[in-house]
Amino acid sequence: MAELRRGPGRPAHASREKLISAMCALLSERGFEATSPTMIFKRSAVGQGSMYHHFEGKNDLALAAIRQMRTRTLAILNREPEDENDETPELKVSIDAALDDLFTRREGRALLRLLTDPTVADSTVLWTEVQAWCYEVRACVYLTLSPVSEDERSDVDKLHEVGDPVLTAALGRALLNLSG
Repeated sequence: MAELRRGPGRPAHASREKLISAMCALLSERGFEATSPTMIFKRSAVGQGSMYHHFEGKNDLALAAIRQMRTRTLAILNREPEDENDETPELKVSIDAALDDLFTRREGRALLRLLTDPTVADSTVLWTEVQAWCYEVRACVYLTLSPVSEDERSDVDKLHEVGDPVLTAALGRALLNLSG
């Protein structure tokens, strides 16, 4: 089957991925409210028509970018130690280091900016997605610090009890680093 093309030599699906990548970068650098559609078009090097062909608008594109970054966040937090010969550090130190690493990356900076963006908080759809992202980070913390059985994994109170202080501390450190 012939590959669909748009313009000379560009696959049709490339513009969607370029838009998502541009939005991920801009959310990390500027946040949602401070990102304009014009900035997205310039960063992605695709036309306005492409955005509206693939997405209903800026909010829809932001949701796709958030979902992509949520997936990458889990991969970052669940990675194996790089050196298996090292003695295993205490789990708390390890998860703190993983969170600090996350917040130096595009995904973590975007999450931080989205959490502090009043426009995101006013949008039920965006805020729900950001809160789900935070829930997944808390779950990684909880499962790292409190290995549990399958039956115990649904204990939301325990998840917040264990995950909230660790995530809150990491967010605080990240905010200090972001402004510095």
